[in-house]
Amino acid sequence: MSAMRGARAPVPGTSTRAVPEPRGRALSAGSDAGAANATSAIREERQMFKIEWSGLAGALSVAGALLVGAPAAQAQDDYEWPSFFNVITPIVGTANHSLAVAWTSEFSASTGGRARVLPAANGFTRGSWLNTGEGRLALVQASDYFDQMDGIEGYATEEAGPADTRVIHMNMVTPWGYMVRGDSDIESIEDIGPGTRIAYASSSSFLLNGIDALLAYRDLDHDEVELVEVGNYGANTRIVVEGRAEVTFTSPISGTSYEAAAAPNGIRWLELPAREDDPEAFERYRALQPGYVPQVTEAGVESAQGVRMDHAFQTNHVRAEEDPEFVYNLVKWLEENHDAYADDFTHAYMLSVDNLVAFLETGALQPLHEGTIRYLEEEGLWTEAFQQRQDQLVEMAQERVALFDEAVAAARDEGLSIGPGNEAWVEFWTEFRTEHSGPEPYGQRVLALD
Repeated sequence: MSAMRGARAPVPGTSTRAVPEPRGRALSAGSDAGAANATSAIREERQMFKIEWSGLAGALSVAGALLVGAPAAQAQDDYEWPSFFNVITPIVGTANHSLAVAWTSEFSASTGGRARVLPAANGFTRGSWLNTGEGRLALVQASDYFDQMDGIEGYATEEAGPADTRVIHMNMVTPWGYMVRGDSDIESIEDIGPGTRIAYASSSSFLLNGIDALLAYRDLDHDEVELVEVGNYGANTRIVVEGRAEVTFTSPISGTSYEAAAAPNGIRWLELPAREDDPEAFERYRALQPGYVPQVTEAGVESAQGVRMDHAFQTNHVRAEEDPEFVYNLVKWLEENHDAYADDFTHAYMLSVDNLVAFLETGALQPLHEGTIRYLEEEGLWTEAFQQRQDQLVEMAQERVALFDEAVAAARDEGLSIGPGNEAWVEFWTEFRTEHSGPEPYGQRVLALD
């Protein structure tokens, strides 16, 4: 099974790697249900995650509360926006790309600044582009962050490896699950067995983790199933529609899922079993899928609604040294001008401070940028408990970045080239990390925080 993954960091505002001047920004989260359910809450997986997920269902149900800001053309009068910056997203056709197009279009039309969407092929590239300044903000979800901080697979490079990045805003609360074709004989996860043909997207660490977690639940090894490798996110879904694979791990809110649902055979989604159904199997699954919360799906294609799946808080990150004024003003603009872009994408309601607060209340998995914290403080939404966890997350990130930089320097002294294709370097870094930081994956350490 694949190991878990993570992200990296020096002291705030500093870095051992030279990078060009940045150019980036952020997004947020919510749900399709009406405000009638705004007071509902969920409490799942508390013992496992040691965080409380109360308030997530309420946040997922709010489709507009607190979105009573200024007119579309209004920007912060006393702030001069950058003339240009890039927003790094997943590929075209994904929900997060569509959301970025919606708000950046309005931003560029109303502020005098220009924000351009820059789609990246995978999480490794998004991490690299953020670290090297190709964009000023990039989409990151917890599983990507954990993998980056562990410096595994495509994150085992100086450009994409552990970095001190911070959340600028919530983007979406996204369901992720196991999809089969509508005419499939597979009715539940229990039907996954030897010989099952499974889509395997080698370009994406979190998609790989999703499949490895499925196999772990079923106590299967790679060589017991047929892994059908695909090159990108779109193919990861289409291969099931075409019948070349029987199951895939994807999101029901992605454009590719809507396309698949419209195909002649349609699609279905497999229910995520409850922990009590098979505690040992669920523990194996969760060890490879940290940072998610099980929840009945309310958004996306019709066939997914009402199905219990894992949900992920997907955030936009900036580098720790990003200009606090830029971050503060962008978060403020996104909230105050939400109505101006809310109708431009089906799930744009998910980009909200409500959902950012829900992320914090459940136990933040990544640290926030100081500019974002300033906005939350002004709104009376930042608490002492949030600050305590923030301090822990920052300390962990800085220690991991320093450790990675130390390992890179030591490896170079031994004549090793740094990259995932060099097995000697991968082994060196893994042993170095284990010796100095312990064997626990970064994600498990975050989830163990009080």
